[in-house]
Amino acid sequence: MTGFLKRDFYLMETNLRFYLLFIVAFAILAAFTDFSVAFLSIYVVIFAMSSVMGLFSYDDMSRWTAYGAAAPAGRMAMVDARYLLTLLISVGISLFQMLISLLGGEAGDLPMAALYGGGFLLYAAVTLPVCYHFGGTKARTVMILIVAVMGALIGMGATTLQLSSGFGRVSLPSPFLLLPLAGIAALAISWRVSLGIMGRKEL
Repeated sequence: MTGFLKRDFYLMETNLRFYLLFIVAFAILAAFTDFSVAFLSIYVVIFAMSSVMGLFSYDDMSRWTAYGAAAPAGRMAMVDARYLLTLLISVGISLFQMLISLLGGEAGDLPMAALYGGGFLLYAAVTLPVCYHFGGTKARTVMILIVAVMGALIGMGATTLQLSSGFGRVSLPSPFLLLPLAGIAALAISWRVSLGIMGRKEL
């Protein structure tokens, strides 16, 4: 599994460097101007998931699934590595959100981090089995609707938190702090589904 995980990180590295500069620039604006933190955070979630989806396009082009079938338990290890990568990315999103909230002097930094980190996990829990079933190219078409729905829900949650903090009522801990747990549970179910899909695939 370690080899598959390193391969995924390597493939994401080029895009990551470009988007990291882009994100840092917007983070500075969000921290020291009136630029919306919510917009930046939603962008980070969408970028993260699009990067993970892009890995499936690489799989299609290089016939990576066939290679995985040739390795001992290779296909299962491929799935394990990608789900572990997803968990690591969700941690990074949560830490990034907490940092931006603290730099921007906003209240509710922990609930906001839970919102975006947990939202990403729920997003990934739906997206990954779709990608494993349809492949990278076809899955993008299917995911357009899911992106719109998930983006709207996350945006509504972020707006609720910001409005509450603006009126001095940042005591919304329960639903948002539980969101990462719901995301992890959904991802565990999604992982089992993806393993089943990969187990049924032909070479």
